[in-house]
Amino acid sequence: MKKAILFDIDGTLLDAGDFVFRARDYTLKFHGHNPSEEKIKAAMGIPLVEFYQIVVPEADALKLAQTHMEFQENNFQLIKPYPKTLTTLKALKAAGFVMAAVSNRTRDSLLRSLKMTKVYKYLDAVFSAEDVKNPKPHKEHVLVTLKALKVEPVNAYMVGDTEHDITAGREAKVKTVGVLYGWRGEDIKKCNPDFVIDDIEEILNIVK
Repeated sequence: MKKAILFDIDGTLLDAGDFVFRARDYTLKFHGHNPSEEKIKAAMGIPLVEFYQIVVPEADALKLAQTHMEFQENNFQLIKPYPKTLTTLKALKAAGFVMAAVSNRTRDSLLRSLKMTKVYKYLDAVFSAEDVKNPKPHKEHVLVTLKALKVEPVNAYMVGDTEHDITAGREAKVKTVGVLYGWRGEDIKKCNPDFVIDDIEEILNIVK
């Protein structure tokens, strides 16, 4: 019986805070916008164009997203794996788990960062926001990934740092794991994931 672990990427496996936040801050400043922190926080974790549609509804979200991606194109060096990420993925692979990325980042950017950080070689599938009709928090993102892996939801986990990850996993009927070291911090507990971890290595005790 195959078992699967689906990972959000930014804020879960990869420390992409500077990569994302500096691009966001640069974009908003460049275009002369100053939205509230509350509005920004509420939109974190969703696809880029939708993020800017929510945060700056009066602006051209496509133009802002383009500026954001142009900044990131020249700053991939800002991304790095969280401590113990690679050793944990190696251990999970050795234990027979199949693993996939389930991310709301654009596919080209996602693949580039996964390969650069050496996370990619441990993954059996990668599903970005562009690969599904309805990305997270919709359950389709999880279910499409599980179908590709040929794993039933009852034998799967969704690991992430935002409510969108936990919602998508819960709606897809998989077990959910919230990470406390990601962008939401302790707030992830409010989403009531099945498990919480403060170190990616702790996933080994949950799934063994």
